[in-house]
Amino acid sequence: MNKLSKLIIAFFVFLILSFSLLFVTTSGSHDIPFLSSIVSGVMTPIEKIFSPTVSFITAQRTKIEDLFSTFNENQELKQSIASLENISEDNKTLRLENESLRKDLGIVASFPEKSFLSSLVLVRNPVSWTEQLIIDAGTEQGVVENMLVVANGGLAGIVTNVESSSANVKLLTNSDEFTKIPVKILTQSGDIYGILYGYDSDSNSFVVNQLNSMDEIKIDSNVVTSDLAGTTPANIQVGKVKSISSTSNNLNREVFIEPTTDFSEIYSVLLVEE
Repeated sequence: MNKLSKLIIAFFVFLILSFSLLFVTTSGSHDIPFLSSIVSGVMTPIEKIFSPTVSFITAQRTKIEDLFSTFNENQELKQSIASLENISEDNKTLRLENESLRKDLGIVASFPEKSFLSSLVLVRNPVSWTEQLIIDAGTEQGVVENMLVVANGGLAGIVTNVESSSANVKLLTNSDEFTKIPVKILTQSGDIYGILYGYDSDSNSFVVNQLNSMDEIKIDSNVVTSDLAGTTPANIQVGKVKSISSTSNNLNREVFIEPTTDFSEIYSVLLVEE
């Protein structure tokens, strides 16, 4: 056993004896001044050495406990905020769906002579957001290909592939695969017929050409579908004239139409039966 070990053992034995003597002097009925003086002389320096350390550790423990308490409170607050955000988003979606359905009801009320099928949007993939969507109605509900699709108060697309309980709708914002639709422009001098043949993504406008009249077309003139071809339901709202390309021959003009439909948010649709 080396000297250091002996010193450590002797120190702890001394501490034990000191605490024992302190216990005797404080708890006993007799006071021993000599022992009390020795114990006090030994313990006071030790207390001065260890007291700051004990106080520091106690203070740090309190801070750590407060830190953990704050962390737990933050976690609970984050969960509450996330829950509120989900509720807010759900409420927003329901509000937009209700607005869409109200517009659909307005369309139905405006055309009592027409038959409509109501459907909700089942899938709209962000990758093909401007091209197509899938609705929750199919052959079982009477859906057939080439039915016109109305959304948010205006013409939005055409039914393509149909399954038993779902169908694909090709949107009119799909500039790559556009289906031509006969339309008419309502003017003061009479209706001007043409073909809705494309979508200009730069101006977010439908494009109409092959006009049958050289009459003047004013900005904001109303544009609706035409039954001139015999296969398309008439008078479905398409949009309003936004601009007109000038040419030497008015029959070759291109008319740019601002869509009535808001294609950014489509929650429900109406399918127009022939």
